[in-house]
Formats: sequence, structure tokens, C-alpha cells
Amino acid sequence: MQPATPQIAAFLSRLPGLMRTLRSLALLAICGMLLSGASPATAASAGTSGSISVSGREYVRLATWAKAQGLEATWLVKDRTLQLSGRSSRILLIVNSREARVNGTTVWLLFPVVERGGFVYLSRADTLSTFGPLLTPGKSGRIQTICLDPGHGGRDPGNRSGSNYEKTQTLLLANEVKSMLAKAGFKVVLTRSADVYIDLENRPAIAQKAGADLFVSLHFNAAESSRSLVKGTEVYNMTPAGAPSTNAQGEGAGAGSFPGNRNNDRNLLLAWNVQKSLVHSLYSEDRGVRRARWAVLRDATMPAILVEAGFMSHPTEGAKIVSAEYRRQMAKAIVDGILAYKKVGEPAAKH
Repeated sequence: MQPATPQIAAFLSRLPGLMRTLRSLALLAICGMLLSGASPATAASAGTSGSISVSGREYVRLATWAKAQGLEATWLVKDRTLQLSGRSSRILLIVNSREARVNGTTVWLLFPVVERGGFVYLSRADTLSTFGPLLTPGKSGRIQTICLDPGHGGRDPGNRSGSNYEKTQTLLLANEVKSMLAKAGFKVVLTRSADVYIDLENRPAIAQKAGADLFVSLHFNAAESSRSLVKGTEVYNMTPAGAPSTNAQGEGAGAGSFPGNRNNDRNLLLAWNVQKSLVHSLYSEDRGVRRARWAVLRDATMPAILVEAGFMSHPTEGAKIVSAEYRRQMAKAIVDGILAYKKVGEPAAKH
């Protein structure tokens, strides 16, 4: 064995110090990963895969995902509000928020947008279950029968404003929507046609027995405080498995799958089209497309939504809700939203 040259001997004498420096640098990198919310394993691969873990959820680098969708990302408000623009899509995102807008209509994300290490990230769940159905909607099959569900009834009056009960207003609205849908060529069934009580679990069952292709539950909101001036429309659809609902209120994020999850993509697309139509037609405040695991959505075996068409507790909006003219406007907006969904989702007719 040849003796080491002076250069090699000098290098070997410095090797322990170099190793200590490398270990220190590695430790600092791992600490930075942990402070950013990313696990060492996933953060180590983020440079190549563009994904990290935040609170146990997989997030993807927004710029990488946007580019794959043909969208260009620009800051509207630096480090706060982002706009993604494409040929037919415009998305607004807010860092550290679940609120987003897709082509002008508010959609509540499953998880907030986050910033880590100078990059913005979007949850993998939202790329698949929120933006996927809206950017690349799939076909839904023919829509012939629609089930309308007037909320409440009988011993369940729902919300109340003066002498007006939600159960009465939902039935009036359902009959108006039914008439318009029938004129458009649909077969329409109601879960109730009188002031009777129907168990929540039985309502989607009625739709299934009728062979309904869509289920639309109709409701009106009310604020807890009589002095509240909250108003506007919102449309709910089923929460995907494993995600928290928009208004969870103690609901766990680990909820499993239900029959309503079979149509997650179509649920969202239907909700978005109806919410967009309501806001644009009624000039109502846009409270957005939201998620919930309510029984009528959870047990539906067909695409299903729950419409909150306004606040009975608001002095102006509440007065509109009980008027025949505004009821016709609400009904037309709901029907137009259903027709927009049908146009996007139905297969093209064969010639």
C-alpha cells in the first residue's frame, strides 16, 4: 500500500470538520422543513415533485399545477391574492384562505391555500375534487327525471319570519320550479306536495324510487340574531370523504364515504351552475358553493344539491322571498342552472 501524499493527508485531516459542517447544514434544512409544515420525507422531494405535506395533507405547488392546466398565475395582491387565467377559465385564490372564485362564482375549498418557502401550494384534494370537475367536466348521462325536495313540512316549520314559515315558502318555490321544468320537457316529482312531515332519510329514497336523475332540495336561510343583516344565496353539495365540511361545527375531518360520494364531481358541477345562475339572475350576495354531509345529500344516489335561496331574516331579502314575482325569478334561476349543467354534462345527441 502506497503512503498517502501530502495533499491527501491534508484532506483527510480536514474530513471530520467537513462532516460536522454537512451534518449541521442537514439539520438546519430539516428544521426549516418542519417549521414550514412539511415532513422531512416529503419536503426532501418537493424540489423535484413539487409536493409537500401540510398537517398530514398532500399539497402541490400551485405554479406547477396551473401550468399543467394551461393557466397562467399572476399576483393581484403580492403574497395575498393570486389569479389563474386561461382561455376559458379565471380562478382567484387567497393565501391562507379556503375562499376561491371560479369564473366569477365563489367556491369554498376543502383546505386553505398555503405559502411555504416562497412558493404557494394547493391541496391535492382540491385539485382533484374542486377544480377538476369545474375545469374538465365529465359527461353525466341523460337527464330526464328531476326530484324536487321542498324543505321541512308538517311539524317541522323550518325558519320563520313574522307569519311566514320556511316550509310554506319552499313548497311554493318547488311548485314554481316544477312548472318551469315540466315546460322544458322534464318529468318532475316532489318529495311532498302538501304540508306534511317527511323524514330526511326518506327524501332521497323517494327520488331513487322515482328513478330521478337529479335531486334538488330547496331551503331558505335565517340568521341566529334578529339584528343580523346577513343575506345572499348558497348551494351545498356532498363533502368528499376525508375532508371537513364548509360549516363543519365539530364534524370530524376523517368522515368516511357515503352513497352521496358516488357523484362527487357531478354534485359540485351542478351546485356551481345553480349558484352561478342564482347570483347572476337575482343580483344576490354570493355566499358560494359549499360542502355538507346533511342526510338528504349523504344518502342521495344521484347528483344532489341543497339550495339556500336567501335569508328570510333579512328585512329586504326576506320581503322579496315571500313575493310571487321574486319567487318566479328564483325558480327561473334554479331552472337555468340545471339547464346549464345539462348542457355541459349530457352526451351530444347523435345525428
